[in-house]
Amino acid sequence: MDKQVQNITDQIQTQLAGQLMGLFEQVMQTRQSAHQSDPNLARQSVDSIIGSYSNKNAAISGSLNLIPGPAGMLAVIPDIVLIMRNQISMVYDIGASYQKEAVITKELLLGIVIGATGAGTASLLVMQGSKILIKRTTLRTFQDFVSRLSGRVTQQAIRSSIGKWLPGVGAVAIAAWSYYITRQIGKKATEIFEREIIFES
Repeated sequence: MDKQVQNITDQIQTQLAGQLMGLFEQVMQTRQSAHQSDPNLARQSVDSIIGSYSNKNAAISGSLNLIPGPAGMLAVIPDIVLIMRNQISMVYDIGASYQKEAVITKELLLGIVIGATGAGTASLLVMQGSKILIKRTTLRTFQDFVSRLSGRVTQQAIRSSIGKWLPGVGAVAIAAWSYYITRQIGKKATEIFEREIIFES
């Protein structure tokens, strides 16, 4: 990775981490209100939830007007945040479909998303037999995990689009990445919510 791309990557990661810090709690509040207003939301099938959010994110990504060159990625940070908001919302909705809203915390949401992106879930979600233990975190630890997630997402987004800056092709590459990773997060959420979830004492 050359110096220009590395600088762009660092900028995206820093800006993304800043915007993600409060996003998990915001999504929790928004989805809690939505489910209280419409109980039918929790009756959706997991497959339909994952399909709906995956298609929604692919559509957002596919419509991006990427500026040629890696610097164009800086302009789409708000769209990446929107995609991630949808992914976190999807995780919440899957949890609600398993009737496990009571155990959904920001740590659980982050643990699922970060685990599906390949950045690891150590110190957040721990497998204990057939159960999932949610570990409590300090603000600093949570920030560290958000930074790790933003770094992983940035690398994946750059990798999926770099060298594909012909008109329209870059957006198609980002759309394919967005669709794929959203489905992976949905799959991870399903695996977690199928198990008993407990809190660290």
